[in-house]
Amino acid sequence: MRVSIGDIRLYFDIDGPKVVPYGPIMVERPTLVLLHGGPGADHSGFKPAMYAAARFAQVVYLDQRGSGRSERGDPALWTWERWADDVVAFCDIVDISAPILVGTASGGRVALTAAIRHPGRVGRLVLDSVLPGRTDERLDVFERLGGVRVREIARRYWQGERSDEIRRGWEQDCVPLYSRRPDGDPDAVDRARRIRWNHDVVERFRYHLADHFEEWIGLDAVTCPTLVLAGEHDPVTTASAARRLAAGLVNAETRLHVLPDAGHGAFREAPERSLAVLRAFLSGRNGVSARAERGG
Repeated sequence: MRVSIGDIRLYFDIDGPKVVPYGPIMVERPTLVLLHGGPGADHSGFKPAMYAAARFAQVVYLDQRGSGRSERGDPALWTWERWADDVVAFCDIVDISAPILVGTASGGRVALTAAIRHPGRVGRLVLDSVLPGRTDERLDVFERLGGVRVREIARRYWQGERSDEIRRGWEQDCVPLYSRRPDGDPDAVDRARRIRWNHDVVERFRYHLADHFEEWIGLDAVTCPTLVLAGEHDPVTTASAARRLAAGLVNAETRLHVLPDAGHGAFREAPERSLAVLRAFLSGRNGVSARAERGG
């Protein structure tokens, strides 16, 4: 499905009903709006792991401007601010009054920016593997996981080197270290093939947006309940950075959950544990009973 938010049409998909029967009444469930990473990927990375969330919430998958099945629009508008404003405009048009924004990696940056720019409009935040660690911190994790050679590849890649050697090294030696799953993440190859990448967005991030990725101004504007998820062995959005992010949300009721044996992307690395943490987070203030979640 696609919806126009003015200058562009965005693609979205939905799992689960908004209202469910609960005895003689219908009960509203929370609505999760899932924001993918990349940037330049699409919502498919949330599938099938997030199907289970439809047992206790309505789940909305959204492809951001320029990505996936959404229209590309003007590349000059591929910015954190525009992506964040698009999310709020989307929620306004489809009448999601208090969305729970669930952002993974760069999608978390979009979710957090939306909460900063539109205070009071976001019901809750779930920030999964969001804040990038300091450069030396990230490189230290890569070296610990893959050795000195991998550290050097990552350093040169992040410094913007465009050679085929570094691109191949990043894809073949660094990216596999994102995951610490003991089973080797059996869905990884198929999941990568399913993604509709816009590599122009990736390149814009690498050469224009990445410089601002570590700038976090206005965290004190976030007042909605927030869950921060991280993997202890994430070489990009490090656990230390997640702890700093949680500490910086001084005006929000914040919960931090670091998965001790996980890498990048909590919902992908440990879906059952992460969904259990998410469910507990939602069942607090304004939560619904387990019977209502099931539609019983």
